[in-house]
Amino acid sequence: MSDKLIDVYMGFMDEEVNTVLNGLLEAELKKGAGKRRPVVLIERGLVDPRGPLLEWPLERYAAPIRHVAHADAGHVDHGAEPDARIESVLARAISVFLASDEEAEAKLREANRRVIRMIDVHELQSLRSKAKLKVPLDGPGPQFSVVRFDLGEAASGEPPIVVFRAPEMGLQPSLMAPYIIFLLKMISALSSELAHRAGDTYEWPLRVSCFGAQGGASASGRPGSLSPICASLYVGLEYTGGEASPSIALCSQGGVYHFAPKAGTGLPPMPGDDTLAQWFVDHHAHLVIDEVDVDERYRRKEEVGLTRGVALDSAIAELVGRYARDTVKPEVSGTSSWFIGEDQKRAFAAVGVTGCNMEDYWVLRALRDIVLHRGVVEPGERGMEPVLAKGFVTRVNADPLVIEPAVVEAFQRDLRQKRLTRADYVDLLRWGLLGLPLEGDGERGMPPVAVWRFVSDEVFDEPGRKTFARHLYGFLVHGRDDVVVPDPFFIELATDLLKDCARLPASKSDVFLEAPAHERLEEIGEAARQALQAWRDAGQVPVGAVTAALRRFVDTLADRAGFGLDADEMKIWLRPGKWKGIRRGTLQDARGEVFSHAAVDRAFYKASNLVALRENTRHALRK
Repeated sequence: MSDKLIDVYMGFMDEEVNTVLNGLLEAELKKGAGKRRPVVLIERGLVDPRGPLLEWPLERYAAPIRHVAHADAGHVDHGAEPDARIESVLARAISVFLASDEEAEAKLREANRRVIRMIDVHELQSLRSKAKLKVPLDGPGPQFSVVRFDLGEAASGEPPIVVFRAPEMGLQPSLMAPYIIFLLKMISALSSELAHRAGDTYEWPLRVSCFGAQGGASASGRPGSLSPICASLYVGLEYTGGEASPSIALCSQGGVYHFAPKAGTGLPPMPGDDTLAQWFVDHHAHLVIDEVDVDERYRRKEEVGLTRGVALDSAIAELVGRYARDTVKPEVSGTSSWFIGEDQKRAFAAVGVTGCNMEDYWVLRALRDIVLHRGVVEPGERGMEPVLAKGFVTRVNADPLVIEPAVVEAFQRDLRQKRLTRADYVDLLRWGLLGLPLEGDGERGMPPVAVWRFVSDEVFDEPGRKTFARHLYGFLVHGRDDVVVPDPFFIELATDLLKDCARLPASKSDVFLEAPAHERLEEIGEAARQALQAWRDAGQVPVGAVTAALRRFVDTLADRAGFGLDADEMKIWLRPGKWKGIRRGTLQDARGEVFSHAAVDRAFYKASNLVALRENTRHALRK
C-alpha cells in the first residue's frame, strides 16, 4: 500500500459539508505553498462558478474557485486530448461511467470485463419508495460538477483532498449506498491516474471521513457532544425490484448481523411498511441475531462473540466494549428510513444506541461492500473499488433524547408570542442568502430578529439543573454574556422560502398547504426570481438593490398570499409537511393547534444543529 493518502470527506446536508470544506481550505492555507494539497468538491448538478455553493456565497469560503469541470453522460469525447488537471480527470471518469453508450461499454468490457457503467440511470428509475428522488433521473441522467479551489498551491505532487455531498437519501435506502460507492470508485480512478504519474506501483488509498449531525438517543449525549461511530443498527425497509421488505440489521466493521424474534416468543411478523418503527418499539427486547453475514477473510477478532442467538442489546454492548480504546469509546448509531420519533429513540437507547440518523448504516454498508468486492477480483482483472485506509464516521448530537414537559410547555407558550414585520422578513431572507453567518455585524451578520428569544425563558433558569445544556447548544457572542441560539422557524424561513417560491407556480405544495390562485402564484414566483437575480447581479453582496428586491418579494407575498397582517406585521411561514401535526401554513393560522413531540423535537434539532456543526468542524478534519 502506498504511503500517500487521498482524504475523502462526505456529508449529507449543505450545512454539514460547507463548514468542513471551508475548514479544509483554511487548514491548507496555513501551510507553505509547496505543502498545500489540492482541494476539490464533487457536487451534483451544474455549479455556477460565480456561486453560490452549498448555500454559501463564494466570499464565505477561505479560497476562491479556480476551475469547475462538469460531468454527465453527454460530456464524453473519446477523441479529445485528455485534460491533466485533477478536477478534469475526475470529471472525465464520472462522465465515462455515466455514459449510456453500448458500443463504448463493449470495448471497455473487452479490455477489462469488470469495468462497466457504474450508475445505471434506467435501473435507478425503477427503484422507488414513497419519498421524492433527491437526484433528478429524468432527461439525460445525473449531472455533476467538480470544483477546484485556488489555494496558490505549487505543483508539489501532494495527494488531493476530495469533498462530496452524498444525497440525503435516508428515505431511499436502495439508492444511497450505490451512489456513495459510485463516487468512491470515481475517486479511485483519479487515484490510479495520479499514482501512475508519480511512478508509484500501487494506487493511493482513500481515507474516508463522514461528518454530520444526528438526533440524540442517550441521556449522556447532550446537544453539541460528539459520537465516534463504530457500527449502526438499521430499522427500516430495503427495496429490491421495487418491492419493500423489512430489515433490522447491525452493520459493523466486520460484518452485517440480521435480527429476528427469539424462537418461541410468538411475535407477529415484521411489517413491510413504516409501522415497523412501532413493531421495533414493542418488541426490541426479544430480538436476537438470526443471520450472520461475515466474510472469513475480514473477520474482526472484536466480533467473534457475535453469533446466532445473541440478544440485540448484548451484541451492541459487545461491539462497544471490544472496540473501546484508552482515548476513545466508540458508539453505535441507529438508522431508519423515516423520521425517528420519541418512542423509537427510547427503544434505541434501551438496546445501547446513542444517536440516530438516516445515513450511517448505508455509509458503513457501502464501505464494507467496497472491501468485499475488491477482495474477489480474479487474477488479471482490475476492479474499480478503491483501496480503503482507516475511515471515520463522526456525529454531532443536535437534540436530546428527552425534552422535559416543562420545556415543551414553555416552547408552546413561546410560539404564541412570535412576531415578524416586513423588515424582519427582509433581514432573515438576506441572512439566508449570506449562508446564515453567526458572526459579523449589520447586514453581513446574524440579524437580531434571528435570535431565539425562547432560550431566555425562566424554564432554563432553575439553579443547578443545567436545563439549557440538556436541551440546546448555542454560541457566545463577543461582548455578551448570554448564549445565543438561532430561531429554528426563522432558519427555515431564511434558507427555504425564497428558493421554493422561485419555482412557483410549479411545486406549489412546497410553499403552501392551501395555495393562492394561479395568477397570484405567478406573481409571487416572479418576485422571488427577481430577488435571486438581483443577488446574482450584485455578486452575492447585500447592496441596496438586493434589499429593495427582497422587500418587493415580501410585499408581494403579503399582498398576494395573504401573509400581511395589521400595520407592518407578517404571518410566519411554516414549511409544509415539516411540522408534524400542524395543518396550517403559517404560525398565526395554527395558533389553536399544539405542536406534536416530533415537531418540537425538530425545532430543537434545527436550532442546535447549525451551531454545533460549525463549532465541532475542527474535530472532523484529519491531520
